[in-house]
Amino acid sequence: MSSSKLGSRFWTLWSAATATNLGDGLGLVAFPLLAINLTDDARLVALVSVARFLPFVVLGLPAGVLLDRSDRRRLAVLAQILRAASILGLSIVIMTDRAGMGLLLFSAAMVGVGEVLTDGGLPAIVRTLVRSDQLELANSRLATTQIVTNNFIGPPLGALLFQLDPSVPFLITVVMFVVGAGLLQRLPGTFSPQSAPDSNGPEPFLKAVTVGLKYVWAHPVLRPLALTVALFSFVGEAGNSIFVLVATERFGLSEVEFGALISVDAIAAVIMSLFVARLVIRTSHAFSMRLSIITYAIAALFFGFSTALAGAIFASLMIGISDPSWNVVSGTIRQRLVPDEVFGRMMTAYLFIAWGLQPIGALMGGFVAQAWGPQWVFVISGLAVGSLLVLAQPLFTQLKTAMAPPKPSTPS
Repeated sequence: MSSSKLGSRFWTLWSAATATNLGDGLGLVAFPLLAINLTDDARLVALVSVARFLPFVVLGLPAGVLLDRSDRRRLAVLAQILRAASILGLSIVIMTDRAGMGLLLFSAAMVGVGEVLTDGGLPAIVRTLVRSDQLELANSRLATTQIVTNNFIGPPLGALLFQLDPSVPFLITVVMFVVGAGLLQRLPGTFSPQSAPDSNGPEPFLKAVTVGLKYVWAHPVLRPLALTVALFSFVGEAGNSIFVLVATERFGLSEVEFGALISVDAIAAVIMSLFVARLVIRTSHAFSMRLSIITYAIAALFFGFSTALAGAIFASLMIGISDPSWNVVSGTIRQRLVPDEVFGRMMTAYLFIAWGLQPIGALMGGFVAQAWGPQWVFVISGLAVGSLLVLAQPLFTQLKTAMAPPKPSTPS
């Protein structure tokens, strides 16, 4: 499959995603580094992750109704502007030496609000720009740029800029979000949901809020997929929330070295994201997901038990294999199986279920790290994710039928 066949509109979207993902990558280290400069309490550091993902729980379901009643591109533009404004305010306060945990948490929450609107609508936009048989390829290209900017370029650059001046990575993040909004605005076409006209008018808002949740829960593939990701993201965010402590305290890394460690997994992740579409064609969607589970569990256990830098590097490489092996496949599954008129509500309901436990996971990570040490967060995470090889078996069974290519029809 040639990526050149994806079309100019897709590459405009890809460019916008590249800009905003670079902003996310800078923030990936800037937010936790600012937090540990403001407090040495692991629970307060973990609250930054809680604030970022709490909007998926509080606003996710209502946002799905907006995504199914509005132009999804316009909402994505609004999301980038909202994120840019909140981080600009934080940057100004940092420059005046008045930064505190309260404003940091508020800014992280506003970033989360923007992500609800972006992550809920972007997959629907993608599938209007490419053919169904190109979805794995399109998603893998988006995953590649996300990995490069979020993990390879953004973190080490953000850490280096943070050492020079804590406000600089935040200011550049603002610029990236504004650039992303401008590119999205240039994307030709309209991206309102495609649905048949309703003679009775739109259903009441409160009733519409529950449609996506009911749809996901009744779906034989989406329900086990969301529940599997819920466990994955719960323990994953527990580790993410205190990873800065593992890197700086357990492995003794500096701020710049912490950023570099985050970028290590990008080496494997970029390679994996380029080949995951071929992997699925040659094996199956379920095989790719099992590979993700195995490599993540190995990585978490290495972070938990190793104290050598080589162990941390190996674990980061395993994470790099894990992320695209799961994310590209799960995104394609949703895009192929869900009709457009309910896609926004399905997507935010799915994220509500799948990511709703992340704030609790982040809190758990903070409390476990404070009580027993951050390494035990990763030991627990590795064992829990490894259990998905058994717990997710119903999902793998359903995928075999749901994602099988249609049989050619025979003339009657």
